[in-house]
This record gives sequence, C-alpha cells and structure tokens, in this order.
Amino acid sequence: MKLLLFVSSHCPHCPKAASVVKRVLRDYKNEDVSFRKLRTKTAEGKRLADEYGVTATPTLFVISNGKQDKIIGVLNEGKLRKKLDKGLGIKRPFLKSLKETFFGS
Repeated sequence: MKLLLFVSSHCPHCPKAASVVKRVLRDYKNEDVSFRKLRTKTAEGKRLADEYGVTATPTLFVISNGKQDKIIGVLNEGKLRKKLDKGLGIKRPFLKSLKETFFGS
C-alpha cells in the first residue's frame, strides 16, 4: 500500500493533514505501507500532482491493489485507519473500529 500526500507551503491545513497521517502510520509500522509527502512546488511534486490530477491541498492518495482513493482536505484519523485496514485486509473488533472512526484512537 502506498500513501501520497500532496501539500503546499502556503496551505494552512497541510501541516495538520501530515500530522494525522504520521500519527496513524505509527500503528502500521509492521505493515507494508509506504508514505511520501510531496510538495507541489518541487519539480517532482508538480509532475506527480499533474499526473494524479491534484487540484487542491492537502490531497491524500491511498493506493492499494491497483485502486486509488483520493481524499481532499484534513482527514479524520479513524477514517484513515478504516481505509488502511480495508486495504491491508486487517479485521478489527466492531466496537473498536466504530470508536476509531468517530473519535480517532
């Protein structure tokens, strides 16, 4: 699974989005998940933003099994965990999953 987070230096929401992704990924360090934060002002970031059709920042792509999910804006920790669990085939107890979706971990 691959996570690509597109950010820009003038975006007030991008630091929060990066913080959420990094915090959630701590719980997935033993899983096959890669993460890249791409600044849209760099040559590579601009090229990939064009390739992926990024029109706003922050934008996170969750790419798994040939499918990509695009999330624009700051995301909820619980929803990101749910997407990661689904992509990785991880099953969690229903109540824990429900709590994480609405309240984070």
